[in-house]
Amino acid sequence: MPNRLTLITLTLGAGLIGACTLPGAASPTPFTFPTPNLTLTAVFASVATAVPPPASTLPPLPSPTASPSPLLPPENITPQATTAATIATAAASTGSRPNGTLVTAEFLTNPPAIDGSLDEWDTTAYTANHVVFGSSAWSGTNDLSATYHIGWDQTFLYVGVKVVDDRFVQVAQGRSLFKGDEVEIQLDTILDSDFSSTSLSADDYQLGLSPGDFGSHDPEAYRWYPSSKAGSVSNINVEARSTTSGYDLEARIPWSVLGVVPASGSHYGFALSVSDDDRSGEAAQESLLSSVSTRKLLNPTTWGTLGLEPSGGS
Repeated sequence: MPNRLTLITLTLGAGLIGACTLPGAASPTPFTFPTPNLTLTAVFASVATAVPPPASTLPPLPSPTASPSPLLPPENITPQATTAATIATAAASTGSRPNGTLVTAEFLTNPPAIDGSLDEWDTTAYTANHVVFGSSAWSGTNDLSATYHIGWDQTFLYVGVKVVDDRFVQVAQGRSLFKGDEVEIQLDTILDSDFSSTSLSADDYQLGLSPGDFGSHDPEAYRWYPSSKAGSVSNINVEARSTTSGYDLEARIPWSVLGVVPASGSHYGFALSVSDDDRSGEAAQESLLSSVSTRKLLNPTTWGTLGLEPSGGS
Protein backbone atom coordinates (compact mmCIF):
# COMPACT_ATOMS: atom_id res chain seq x y z
CA MET A 1 0.00 0.00 0.00
CA PRO A 2 1.27 3.42 -0.74
CA ASN A 3 2.48 5.25 2.25
CA ARG A 4 0.71 8.33 3.62
CA LEU A 5 3.21 10.84 2.13
CA THR A 6 2.72 9.49 -1.38
CA LEU A 7 -1.07 9.76 -1.15
CA ILE A 8 -0.90 13.37 0.01
CA THR A 9 1.39 14.29 -2.90
CA LEU A 10 -0.90 12.69 -5.49
CA THR A 11 -3.95 14.42 -4.03
CA LEU A 12 -2.40 17.91 -4.17
CA GLY A 13 -1.28 17.48 -7.78
CA ALA A 14 -4.74 16.50 -8.91
CA GLY A 15 -6.26 19.56 -7.19
CA LEU A 16 -3.90 21.96 -8.94
CA ILE A 17 -4.68 20.47 -12.35
CA GLY A 18 -8.42 20.88 -11.74
CA ALA A 19 -8.11 24.51 -10.62
CA CYS A 20 -6.76 25.59 -13.99
CA THR A 21 -10.10 24.79 -15.66
CA LEU A 22 -12.44 26.63 -13.26
CA PRO A 23 -14.68 29.42 -14.81
CA GLY A 24 -13.35 32.96 -14.27
CA ALA A 25 -9.93 31.76 -13.28
CA ALA A 26 -8.18 32.45 -16.62
CA SER A 27 -4.81 34.22 -16.47
CA PRO A 28 -5.00 38.03 -17.15
CA THR A 29 -4.02 39.34 -20.60
CA PRO A 30 -0.39 40.46 -20.55
CA PHE A 31 0.01 44.36 -20.48
CA THR A 32 1.82 45.84 -23.45
CA PHE A 33 3.66 49.11 -22.85
CA PRO A 34 2.99 51.97 -25.36
CA THR A 35 5.41 52.41 -28.18
CA PRO A 36 8.22 54.91 -27.49
CA ASN A 37 7.05 57.51 -30.08
CA LEU A 38 3.88 58.38 -28.10
CA THR A 39 3.87 61.37 -25.78
CA LEU A 40 2.58 61.18 -22.21
CA THR A 41 -0.58 62.95 -23.36
CA ALA A 42 -1.22 60.19 -25.92
CA VAL A 43 -0.54 57.46 -23.36
CA PHE A 44 -3.29 58.70 -21.06
CA ALA A 45 -5.66 59.96 -23.77
CA SER A 46 -9.21 58.67 -24.06
CA VAL A 47 -9.59 55.52 -26.15
CA ALA A 48 -11.84 57.55 -28.46
CA THR A 49 -8.95 59.85 -29.38
CA ALA A 50 -7.05 58.82 -32.48
CA VAL A 51 -3.38 58.20 -31.81
CA PRO A 52 -1.16 59.91 -34.43
CA PRO A 53 1.12 57.75 -36.48
CA PRO A 54 4.86 57.83 -35.82
CA ALA A 55 6.51 61.07 -36.93
CA SER A 56 8.36 59.29 -39.69
CA THR A 57 5.07 58.48 -41.46
CA LEU A 58 3.48 61.94 -41.30
CA PRO A 59 2.84 63.48 -44.75
CA PRO A 60 5.05 66.47 -45.65
CA LEU A 61 3.63 69.89 -44.72
CA PRO A 62 2.64 72.16 -47.64
CA SER A 63 5.00 75.02 -48.40
CA PRO A 64 4.00 78.18 -46.45
CA THR A 65 2.31 80.96 -48.40
CA ALA A 66 2.55 84.68 -47.68
CA SER A 67 -0.36 86.23 -45.81
CA PRO A 68 -2.37 88.77 -47.82
CA SER A 69 -1.56 92.43 -47.32
CA PRO A 70 -3.77 93.93 -44.62
CA LEU A 71 -4.95 96.45 -47.22
CA LEU A 72 -6.20 93.67 -49.51
CA PRO A 73 -9.49 91.75 -49.08
CA PRO A 74 -8.63 88.21 -47.87
CA GLU A 75 -10.45 86.32 -50.63
CA ASN A 76 -13.00 86.46 -53.43
CA ILE A 77 -11.90 89.95 -54.46
CA THR A 78 -13.12 91.40 -57.70
CA PRO A 79 -10.75 92.87 -60.31
CA GLN A 80 -11.98 96.34 -59.37
CA ALA A 81 -11.29 95.73 -55.68
CA THR A 82 -7.88 94.33 -56.52
CA THR A 83 -7.03 97.45 -58.48
CA ALA A 84 -8.17 99.75 -55.67
CA ALA A 85 -6.29 97.72 -53.08
CA THR A 86 -3.15 97.73 -55.21
CA ILE A 87 -3.35 101.50 -55.56
CA ALA A 88 -3.84 101.89 -51.82
CA THR A 89 -0.89 99.62 -51.06
CA ALA A 90 1.35 101.52 -53.46
CA ALA A 91 0.14 104.82 -52.01
CA ALA A 92 0.99 103.71 -48.49
CA SER A 93 4.52 102.76 -49.55
CA THR A 94 5.07 106.24 -51.03
CA GLY A 95 3.33 108.13 -48.22
CA SER A 96 0.54 109.48 -50.45
CA ARG A 97 -3.18 108.93 -50.17
CA PRO A 98 -4.97 107.85 -53.35
CA ASN A 99 -7.33 110.85 -53.20
CA GLY A 100 -7.04 113.67 -55.68
CA THR A 101 -3.81 115.25 -56.87
CA LEU A 102 -0.67 115.51 -54.76
CA VAL A 103 -0.38 119.11 -53.57
CA THR A 104 3.19 120.39 -53.36
CA ALA A 105 4.16 123.13 -50.92
CA GLU A 106 7.07 124.97 -52.49
CA PHE A 107 10.03 125.98 -50.35
CA LEU A 108 9.91 129.77 -49.98
CA THR A 109 13.29 131.44 -49.74
CA ASN A 110 11.48 134.80 -49.73
CA PRO A 111 8.13 134.26 -48.01
CA PRO A 112 5.25 136.64 -48.85
CA ALA A 113 4.23 139.43 -46.54
CA ILE A 114 1.04 138.41 -44.76
CA ASP A 115 -1.18 141.34 -45.67
CA GLY A 116 -4.13 139.77 -47.49
CA SER A 117 -2.72 140.53 -50.96
CA LEU A 118 -1.85 137.60 -53.20
CA ASP A 119 0.33 139.62 -55.57
CA GLU A 120 3.56 138.05 -54.29
CA TRP A 121 2.44 134.48 -54.87
CA ASP A 122 3.86 132.92 -58.03
CA THR A 123 3.65 129.26 -56.97
CA THR A 124 1.32 126.61 -58.37
CA ALA A 125 -2.35 127.47 -57.93
CA TYR A 126 -4.59 124.61 -56.77
CA THR A 127 -8.40 124.52 -56.66
CA ALA A 128 -10.93 123.80 -53.92
CA ASN A 129 -14.08 123.28 -55.97
CA HIS A 130 -15.47 119.90 -54.82
CA VAL A 131 -18.78 120.20 -52.98
CA VAL A 132 -18.55 117.97 -49.89
CA PHE A 133 -21.41 119.49 -47.89
CA GLY A 134 -24.60 121.37 -48.75
CA SER A 135 -24.76 120.62 -52.48
CA SER A 136 -28.40 121.72 -52.58
CA ALA A 137 -27.40 125.19 -51.34
CA TRP A 138 -24.56 125.60 -53.86
CA SER A 139 -25.52 127.20 -57.19
CA GLY A 140 -22.13 127.17 -58.96
CA THR A 141 -18.59 128.53 -58.92
CA ASN A 142 -19.81 132.13 -58.65
CA ASP A 143 -21.67 131.20 -55.49
CA LEU A 144 -18.51 129.71 -53.97
CA SER A 145 -15.16 128.47 -55.30
CA ALA A 146 -11.50 128.94 -54.49
CA THR A 147 -7.93 128.72 -55.72
CA TYR A 148 -5.01 128.57 -53.33
CA HIS A 149 -1.22 128.65 -53.07
CA ILE A 150 0.85 126.92 -50.42
CA GLY A 151 4.50 127.11 -49.37
CA TRP A 152 6.81 126.46 -46.46
CA ASP A 153 10.08 127.19 -44.73
CA GLN A 154 11.63 125.74 -41.60
CA THR A 155 9.43 127.86 -39.32
CA PHE A 156 6.08 128.32 -41.05
CA LEU A 157 3.49 126.85 -43.38
CA TYR A 158 2.07 129.58 -45.66
CA VAL A 159 -1.25 129.68 -47.51
CA GLY A 160 -2.78 132.24 -49.84
CA VAL A 161 -6.43 131.71 -50.85
CA LYS A 162 -8.58 133.55 -53.41
CA VAL A 163 -12.24 132.92 -52.64
CA VAL A 164 -15.02 133.67 -55.12
CA ASP A 165 -18.18 134.32 -53.11
CA ASP A 166 -21.19 136.21 -54.44
CA ARG A 167 -22.44 137.09 -50.93
CA PHE A 168 -20.00 137.56 -48.08
CA VAL A 169 -21.36 136.76 -44.60
CA GLN A 170 -19.29 136.20 -41.46
CA VAL A 171 -20.96 136.95 -38.15
CA ALA A 172 -19.52 133.99 -36.21
CA GLN A 173 -16.34 133.88 -34.17
CA GLY A 174 -14.21 131.42 -32.23
CA ARG A 175 -15.46 127.85 -32.14
CA SER A 176 -18.42 128.77 -34.39
CA LEU A 177 -16.50 130.58 -37.13
CA PHE A 178 -17.23 127.69 -39.54
CA LYS A 179 -20.82 129.00 -39.60
CA GLY A 180 -19.70 131.75 -41.93
CA ASP A 181 -17.36 132.46 -44.82
CA GLU A 182 -13.97 131.03 -43.84
CA VAL A 183 -11.09 128.73 -44.86
CA GLU A 184 -10.29 125.38 -43.23
CA ILE A 185 -7.12 123.31 -43.27
CA GLN A 186 -6.87 119.67 -42.23
CA LEU A 187 -3.48 118.05 -41.73
CA ASP A 188 -2.56 114.49 -40.76
CA THR A 189 0.90 115.21 -39.43
CA ILE A 190 2.13 111.59 -39.02
CA LEU A 191 0.80 109.99 -42.17
CA ASP A 192 2.77 106.74 -42.21
CA SER A 193 1.92 105.57 -38.69
CA ASP A 194 -1.87 105.68 -39.12
CA PHE A 195 -2.22 105.53 -42.89
CA SER A 196 -5.24 103.20 -42.72
CA SER A 197 -6.88 104.67 -39.62
CA THR A 198 -10.41 105.89 -40.36
CA SER A 199 -10.76 107.93 -37.18
CA LEU A 200 -9.05 111.04 -35.89
CA SER A 201 -6.06 110.75 -33.57
CA ALA A 202 -3.84 113.19 -31.69
CA ASP A 203 -1.76 113.94 -34.82
CA ASP A 204 -4.76 115.05 -36.93
CA TYR A 205 -5.37 118.81 -37.03
CA GLN A 206 -8.23 121.00 -38.21
CA LEU A 207 -7.74 124.76 -38.32
CA GLY A 208 -10.26 127.46 -39.19
CA LEU A 209 -9.03 130.73 -40.75
CA SER A 210 -11.62 133.50 -40.69
CA PRO A 211 -11.29 136.72 -42.70
CA GLY A 212 -13.34 138.50 -40.03
CA ASP A 213 -16.17 140.71 -41.20
CA PHE A 214 -14.07 143.57 -42.63
CA GLY A 215 -15.47 145.74 -39.86
CA SER A 216 -15.65 145.11 -36.14
CA HIS A 217 -14.36 141.52 -36.21
CA ASP A 218 -10.70 140.99 -37.06
CA PRO A 219 -9.36 137.92 -38.90
CA GLU A 220 -8.72 135.02 -36.54
CA ALA A 221 -7.67 131.36 -36.31
CA TYR A 222 -9.27 128.54 -34.38
CA ARG A 223 -8.09 124.95 -33.82
CA TRP A 224 -10.87 122.36 -33.46
CA TYR A 225 -8.72 119.23 -33.54
CA PRO A 226 -7.02 117.64 -31.74
CA SER A 227 -9.83 118.28 -29.29
CA SER A 228 -7.32 118.33 -26.42
CA LYS A 229 -5.80 121.46 -28.01
CA ALA A 230 -9.02 123.12 -29.13
CA GLY A 231 -9.19 126.90 -28.90
CA SER A 232 -8.23 130.16 -30.55
CA VAL A 233 -4.63 130.29 -31.80
CA SER A 234 -3.19 133.78 -31.47
CA ASN A 235 0.21 133.04 -33.04
CA ILE A 236 -1.28 132.16 -36.44
CA ASN A 237 -1.09 135.34 -38.47
CA VAL A 238 -4.23 135.77 -40.63
CA GLU A 239 -5.00 138.73 -42.90
CA ALA A 240 -7.73 139.21 -45.50
CA ARG A 241 -8.96 141.70 -48.08
CA SER A 242 -12.42 142.14 -49.55
CA THR A 243 -12.53 141.88 -53.36
CA THR A 244 -15.17 142.52 -55.98
CA SER A 245 -15.66 138.77 -56.38
CA GLY A 246 -15.27 137.68 -52.75
CA TYR A 247 -12.17 137.90 -50.58
CA ASP A 248 -8.46 137.02 -50.45
CA LEU A 249 -6.91 135.48 -47.34
CA GLU A 250 -3.32 134.81 -46.29
CA ALA A 251 -2.05 132.90 -43.26
CA ARG A 252 1.32 132.12 -41.72
CA ILE A 253 1.03 129.04 -39.52
CA PRO A 254 3.90 128.10 -37.19
CA TRP A 255 4.85 124.45 -37.56
CA SER A 256 4.88 124.32 -33.76
CA VAL A 257 1.09 124.82 -33.77
CA LEU A 258 0.88 121.58 -35.72
CA GLY A 259 3.45 119.71 -33.67
CA VAL A 260 5.64 119.30 -36.75
CA VAL A 261 9.36 119.58 -37.39
CA PRO A 262 9.30 119.97 -41.19
CA ALA A 263 11.67 118.12 -43.48
CA SER A 264 12.19 118.21 -47.25
CA GLY A 265 10.19 115.56 -49.04
CA SER A 266 7.84 114.89 -46.12
CA HIS A 267 4.22 113.96 -46.86
CA TYR A 268 1.15 114.78 -44.80
CA GLY A 269 -2.56 114.08 -45.11
CA PHE A 270 -4.14 117.33 -46.30
CA ALA A 271 -7.35 119.06 -47.34
CA LEU A 272 -8.15 122.74 -47.80
CA SER A 273 -11.82 123.73 -47.76
CA VAL A 274 -13.91 126.90 -47.93
CA SER A 275 -17.22 127.42 -46.15
CA ASP A 276 -20.16 129.54 -47.27
CA ASP A 277 -22.95 131.40 -45.51
CA ASP A 278 -25.36 133.38 -47.67
CA ARG A 279 -27.86 134.24 -44.92
CA SER A 280 -27.27 137.88 -44.16
CA GLY A 281 -26.85 138.51 -40.43
CA GLU A 282 -27.23 134.79 -39.54
CA ALA A 283 -24.53 132.29 -38.60
CA ALA A 284 -25.09 129.16 -40.69
CA GLN A 285 -22.84 126.87 -42.72
CA GLU A 286 -24.76 126.29 -45.94
CA SER A 287 -22.12 124.60 -48.08
CA LEU A 288 -18.49 123.51 -48.02
CA LEU A 289 -16.13 123.07 -50.97
CA SER A 290 -12.85 121.18 -50.66
CA SER A 291 -9.64 120.44 -52.51
CA VAL A 292 -10.52 116.72 -52.30
CA SER A 293 -13.84 115.27 -53.45
CA THR A 294 -13.69 112.44 -50.90
CA ARG A 295 -13.08 114.67 -47.87
CA LYS A 296 -14.91 113.74 -44.67
CA LEU A 297 -14.23 115.61 -41.45
CA LEU A 298 -13.65 112.66 -39.11
CA ASN A 299 -11.99 110.23 -41.53
CA PRO A 300 -8.36 111.11 -42.39
CA THR A 301 -8.16 108.40 -45.06
CA THR A 302 -10.51 110.56 -47.18
CA TRP A 303 -8.12 113.51 -47.23
CA GLY A 304 -5.53 114.22 -49.91
CA THR A 305 -1.76 114.59 -49.60
CA LEU A 306 0.57 117.53 -49.11
CA GLY A 307 4.23 117.11 -49.98
CA LEU A 308 7.03 119.49 -48.98
CA GLU A 309 9.24 120.42 -51.91
CA PRO A 310 12.96 119.94 -51.06
CA SER A 311 14.67 123.04 -49.72
CA GLY A 312 15.93 125.18 -52.58
CA GLY A 313 13.60 123.39 -55.01
CA SER A 314 16.14 120.68 -55.83
